[in-house]
Amino acid sequence: MEPEKSILQKGNDSPIVDHSGKRYSAQGIPIYNELEEVSEPEISFGTILKGTTAVPLTTFEKKAALINAEIDKFGLGKYQICIWLLCGFGYFLDLAWAQGVGLIASAVYQEMNVPSTSYGNIWSCANAGLAVGAFGWGIIVDVIGRRWAFNLTCLITSVFGLLLAAPKNNYGAICAIYFLASLGLGGNIPIDAIIAHEYLPQNRRSLVSLLSLWQPVGVVVASAIAYGTAAKWRCDPTLPACSAVASGESCCTVSSNMGWRYEVIVLGLMTLSVFFLRYFVFRFHESPKFLLSKGKEAEAIEVLHKIAKFNKAAPPTLTIEMFAAIDASGVPRGPLTTTQTTKHVVRGFLNSFKHLKGLFVNKLQLFIFFLLAITYMGDYWSFNLAGAYLPIILLQNNVSSGQTTVTETYRQYVYIYLPGILGAVIAFFSVQLPLVGRKWSLVFSAVCQGLSMAMYTQVKTTAGYVGLNALEYIMQTYFNAVLYASAPELFDTSYRGSATGMLSCLGRLAGIVAPFAGAQFVTQNNAGILWLGAGGIWLSAFMMVFLPVEMKNRQMF
Repeated sequence: MEPEKSILQKGNDSPIVDHSGKRYSAQGIPIYNELEEVSEPEISFGTILKGTTAVPLTTFEKKAALINAEIDKFGLGKYQICIWLLCGFGYFLDLAWAQGVGLIASAVYQEMNVPSTSYGNIWSCANAGLAVGAFGWGIIVDVIGRRWAFNLTCLITSVFGLLLAAPKNNYGAICAIYFLASLGLGGNIPIDAIIAHEYLPQNRRSLVSLLSLWQPVGVVVASAIAYGTAAKWRCDPTLPACSAVASGESCCTVSSNMGWRYEVIVLGLMTLSVFFLRYFVFRFHESPKFLLSKGKEAEAIEVLHKIAKFNKAAPPTLTIEMFAAIDASGVPRGPLTTTQTTKHVVRGFLNSFKHLKGLFVNKLQLFIFFLLAITYMGDYWSFNLAGAYLPIILLQNNVSSGQTTVTETYRQYVYIYLPGILGAVIAFFSVQLPLVGRKWSLVFSAVCQGLSMAMYTQVKTTAGYVGLNALEYIMQTYFNAVLYASAPELFDTSYRGSATGMLSCLGRLAGIVAPFAGAQFVTQNNAGILWLGAGGIWLSAFMMVFLPVEMKNRQMF
């Protein structure tokens, strides 16, 4: 008997083994570990610490497991590799824009005569846009689907990113346009991590952690672009803005300060190129699990056939009848499924928001969301304090040799940020280690990140500051690589985008507050800001000790 037929036979609850040795439950669910066979919830303090908490599968999850089995058969094919690369570009753009705008800020302030009290406006607008974008796109990706959200985030960022070069002597317009660009940028990482997860085979999900290596690459590339543009075509840093002096006096003119405009144009064109690749070059098909969550089972199977054809692999054996057999098993659907799309457009749109019910009704999912919310806020709190103030502390202590030279400044950026690639590589391997996995990788990297910030208080040399800043960034990349990859795994397809979007939004909000909280310590020139940053990430480490589910050997539905 063919295994695909035998796995759906009704009978007793004993597992079925096909001729290849693959084990299935009596309801046709491929068994990846014993925890997925539970009939009653297994939740205790011990299971929380070990990450072995389990609950019975819903009907949707059983169907999603069949899709997982088909994707596993494809392996890491051409389609999956293309998806991984295109998602990596999204990670790349996330920090390339942050670094790029950070490096042009002083030129903008000088040209437009921005008072020091208004320096932070552009960062407040950026963080607000990122927060709104993360929340909005998180909801949208569960309503309109992964495909359109995947493309529109890059298009919005590229259009408004290019427009950043347009304003003349209008700092308010710069802030407003960067807010709009950040609306698209804020959805990149939550959406890209979700898409990579939903297309990769179960045994290659650790590759999602490796996506974070694109972030330090983005920082270094943005620094290189700034070195060739913003630093090259810039007016004398000692000149005042033309709006601050009388006509005819020497000042920082637009024509002599075009470098920062060239930089944002290059970044905008790079972002537009990513959109072009995603939309015109590569044929991106809607996620089969998203289609399944909307009740479009036939379309989900059709997408699997298209992927198989692209990969030149054997066509999938999944059929509508297999889904129907699970429906006939009598297993209740539970709160995790979404309302099927209705014929009426308005009613269908409103009903699509009912997918959020599952997140707040399921106690285990709600507990996980709470833990991750505190973790994201602690992470972004520490991340923003480190990014905003570690370089300032370096400057205040006057330990940097050749501070006034552009060459030395950009060389130190490379020393600090390029090693961040190691953080993503470490994450890739550590999440696969026995007894470590996602949970303890998060705890370890967060503790080390906090330690590096605490140790920053004990050094007074260039090598010490640059070295510890680099260590902090390695551990930061390590932690974020695991966090961004693990969060989508912990939620069902029905509300995965909404949950991760809300988490990212909460983190961005903490990032908005953090610089204001740390400003007083900078003016007092003491180490309080370092302990403030270390405390935030240590709080994240403490929260992750109680993460009740370790996804290393589990399916993602």
